[in-house]
Amino acid sequence: MHRHHEPPYAGGEPASSESTGRGVERRIDDRPDGATSPAEEPDESEVAALYALVAERLKQAHARVHALNVSADAKTALTRQLLIVTETAKRDLPEAARRLSRFVQDLDEGRPPVR
Repeated sequence: MHRHHEPPYAGGEPASSESTGRGVERRIDDRPDGATSPAEEPDESEVAALYALVAERLKQAHARVHALNVSADAKTALTRQLLIVTETAKRDLPEAARRLSRFVQDLDEGRPPVR
């Protein structure tokens, strides 16, 4: 499998293996863009696990945005960006994971990703 250089849970602590029922770390963007050959297609349980991971990270990101000491307008803009990530996840889970990782990294570095 191809690996990207960013962690699957950038900016947050991963859920423990006890709480997730998994002892192995999951990456949400393991495959490179466009790599969708039938032999590489994940099974339904893998896809469900990936969606669950992205959903948990989105939930954490929303909580972080809510806790920020910024104007209501800035929080609204940040929340809209997270909603865009949510919509992207419905069509392209790896791209949503990358966007979310960049968003969280910007928050971690003290520069809210207001665009």
